[in-house]
Amino acid sequence: MSARFIMIGENIHASRVLKREGKQVVTSPDGRVAVRYTSAGGATRELPVPDAMLSTRDGVKGRIKPVQAALFAGMSGSTRDQEEGRAYLKALAVRQVAADAAFLDLNVDEVSADDGVRQETMRWLIRVIEDVALAPIAIDSSSPAVLSAGLAAARGRAGRPLVNSASLERTDLLDLVAEAHCPVVLSAAAGGGLPGDAPERVVNAMRMVEQASRRGIPLALMFIDPLVLPAAVRPEAARDFLDAVGELRRKLGSEIHITGGMSNVSYGLPARRALNDVFVALAIEAGADSGILDPLVSSPARPATQPGSRVWELALDLLLGRDPFGRAFLQAHRAGELGS
Repeated sequence: MSARFIMIGENIHASRVLKREGKQVVTSPDGRVAVRYTSAGGATRELPVPDAMLSTRDGVKGRIKPVQAALFAGMSGSTRDQEEGRAYLKALAVRQVAADAAFLDLNVDEVSADDGVRQETMRWLIRVIEDVALAPIAIDSSSPAVLSAGLAAARGRAGRPLVNSASLERTDLLDLVAEAHCPVVLSAAAGGGLPGDAPERVVNAMRMVEQASRRGIPLALMFIDPLVLPAAVRPEAARDFLDAVGELRRKLGSEIHITGGMSNVSYGLPARRALNDVFVALAIEAGADSGILDPLVSSPARPATQPGSRVWELALDLLLGRDPFGRAFLQAHRAGELGS
């Protein structure tokens, strides 16, 4: 297994949310709602949020999706707004690479329900990011057509793109991957649903490895994703993922990569950063050498939570099932012991 933990930066997703009352959301001098950010050159700038976004369900509930705002501004706004949209997206890319992201995951699925619009948006976004990124992109979508369009559009200036992801429901994507000789995330999903336990994850993942191997894709280009589910929804979720990682590493050896959406485990729970830090450490110990995460927030090289601290131990107990339903963890949160 590679000594380097391969971070797939998840910052450039149209689903990412900011709270409207948060510090990053401001009112610009012209009266518009905007997202304040630091550009790739270090200047403080403001990304305007289109009025149409403020009247959506998210907008009414006080949520703003900054990447989506940047995509709308960059593709269809005024000349000035187009510049801000591109600048915001480029800043996300540059900052993630500086934080050691090996790939930049791009996902535009929430921009529209129209697959044609998604494809056009993905092609535009790839051009913007590849102009500045010193790391290759990862093309991420639930739509095979968007993945195919993105793969065709990628120039690979910083390296071959990663396709995220292929599953047993769409093994035909592996033909495109084999032709492009690019890395691919192999999902353990099957039958239109998520796996229920560790053995099911292993079976599904091994079937995907077999499908990829048949097409001549080498193990070194495969990233198995046994799928991380929220611990708040399924108390065994973390343990199932970790057990699957360990078994897949034993079966497949050191050449293949094992990854996963690490921050999913803390969804719906407080003190997410602490939970994510502990979970990434557990995943690496189990045999994972990669993770889909925000490198500006979670990095195994820069954990915000001190190993052995009370917060660390409480998170560890929750993730390993020693604190059923996180009772002690939640009690500590209510008592103000976990921080933010």
